[in-house]
Amino acid sequence: MSLVARLQEFERRSALALAEAIVPGSSWIPAADEATVARAEEVVRHFDERLGSAWRLAQATLSAAAIRQTGRPFHALSVTAQDRLIRRWEDDPVLRVPLGLVALVYKFIHFDRKPVYEELGGKLNVVSSLEQPRWLEQVHRADEWSGDDDLECEVVVVGTGAGGAVVGKELADRGFAVVFLEEGEHHRRDAFDGSSVNAHQRFYRFAVSLGNAAIPIFIGRLVGGSTAINTGTCFRTPPWVLERWCEELETDEFSPEKMLGWFEQVERTLQVAPAERRIVGPIADVMARGCDALGWRHGPAMRNAPGCDGSGFCDFGCRTDARRGTNLSYVPPALERGSLLLTGLRADQVLLDRGRAVGIEGVSKSGRRIRVRAPTVILAGGAVPTPLFLLQQGLGNRSGQVGRNLTVHPSGGFHALFDEDIRGHAHMPQGYCSEHFLKEGILILAAQPDFNTAGIVFPFSGRRLMETLDQFDHLASFGVLIRDSSANGRVWRDVGGVPAISYNVTPADMAVIQEGMVHTGEMALAAGAKKLYPVVLGSGVLEGQDDLDAFRHSRFGAKDVAWTSYHPLGTCKMGRDPRTSVVGLDHQCHDVPGLYVVDGSTVPGPLGVNPQITIMSMATRAAAKIADRLGGRGAGPTEAVG
Repeated sequence: MSLVARLQEFERRSALALAEAIVPGSSWIPAADEATVARAEEVVRHFDERLGSAWRLAQATLSAAAIRQTGRPFHALSVTAQDRLIRRWEDDPVLRVPLGLVALVYKFIHFDRKPVYEELGGKLNVVSSLEQPRWLEQVHRADEWSGDDDLECEVVVVGTGAGGAVVGKELADRGFAVVFLEEGEHHRRDAFDGSSVNAHQRFYRFAVSLGNAAIPIFIGRLVGGSTAINTGTCFRTPPWVLERWCEELETDEFSPEKMLGWFEQVERTLQVAPAERRIVGPIADVMARGCDALGWRHGPAMRNAPGCDGSGFCDFGCRTDARRGTNLSYVPPALERGSLLLTGLRADQVLLDRGRAVGIEGVSKSGRRIRVRAPTVILAGGAVPTPLFLLQQGLGNRSGQVGRNLTVHPSGGFHALFDEDIRGHAHMPQGYCSEHFLKEGILILAAQPDFNTAGIVFPFSGRRLMETLDQFDHLASFGVLIRDSSANGRVWRDVGGVPAISYNVTPADMAVIQEGMVHTGEMALAAGAKKLYPVVLGSGVLEGQDDLDAFRHSRFGAKDVAWTSYHPLGTCKMGRDPRTSVVGLDHQCHDVPGLYVVDGSTVPGPLGVNPQITIMSMATRAAAKIADRLGGRGAGPTEAVG
């Protein structure tokens, strides 16, 4: 055997041994095997070659560490020695990083493999037939568009999420000719099969912020944007946040009183209502019991999902069309009024005429270029894509604020073991919450995983992971969302299709996330929890109040928390002064007449709550402002509804 062949065989055996040690299996969990490794290599290559390189380097680092620490290759160690070494690496401040990456990939892939998922009790969605409403005739894939490559309309909107779909639909309602451009595709409920891997490959845009911790930022890339793949949780902007905006922007236009009508209009359209207790499941009883014992406020989350039966994990798409994302609540009505939607088209240039925006040029996946000419151009791609687009073209940045002021609502996880059945996988993921500490910047939410995400929500692997997941039906899972203490993040540029984002978790944020986890632990213990699992590397399992007190006084760094973010905001700053902001109070770009930004990038974050109602209400208000400027009705919220 040649040297190259021997090296390849060594890498194959090492990779397989690592996968088997990370997911060794149990009485009901199938162990990782060669199919897991092969599928992991395939998926990593699909996501990004740089990720693949980092993943292979991480595995090589662990292989070298095994030889250095034991004198033997990892695959040559006994099963017991392998598990002991993995635990050692989990506590190592250097090796926990490559181990975390390798374990994340193998757990992500393994638990989502169809035979494994089904063995655990999961069921993939199968839809045999779909209704074919007439508005579908207005949806066209850019590569299949049979019309001219030059279109004309009155308003062109880039993006179909919480900002774009809403502002476009409201303008269509007022009689304007609207064309929507969407980089992603139009997926219907038959595409939402429940697979975690499929969802991330087809519906999400890859983004991660780098600083003193790596934070994955989950952004939708499909018709409906993130509203089509979120939990459906609907919070109004807290009144103290609106009051801060009014003070900073020197206006009363965003006062709680003046925003009330916009909130109500959006909530009527979305059919927002409290989550039903029977669909939330026993975790509602757990949270209510714990909060009542401590005297804390609590209650069902408000959601835009009438008729929800809790049949699937919301972040992978709603299997029943119960959740009214903009793909169902705003885009179809706009298309029924004659609007046009082109999918699979990436906008890459604002067309200008003597400094004024007059349209958009985009490119399809096959390279076809399509131009949409319109006197009003609205960018609504989101708080990461929109600043990247402006920076790439060098537009709207006279203030130097494009891409700056990013907030992300850094969030962590927490789990608790109970004697009673919780069975979170059989109920909606996020249906109950406690807002008791909201003014302090802490929101505690139910965050129940499905079988195929169960492995990745714990920061450890091996036998300890299997022992924990063997009690899966008795585990209650929570999310701890915090309000950023500063808008220190920045979107810099696009690097080969991946956004370069910087963000640092501040010492103040670290204190708040730790306080939020302690509060969650207090609630769980008051409800009768037997064990606590903070999603913090090295924290271990907390057996009771004494361990929680020790955790309260422990010190851990930003890199020790398994962060997630779903709410990037603020990267195209709103303000009156063109020298210090990107857009005015009417969302029009200071530097480019006719160019508007209507998405999360103009929201002066952070909010401390899920932002979709905020973004949609601001977009409804923006539509009235734009219509008024265009000579339309410019109706207020009451008139627009009535």
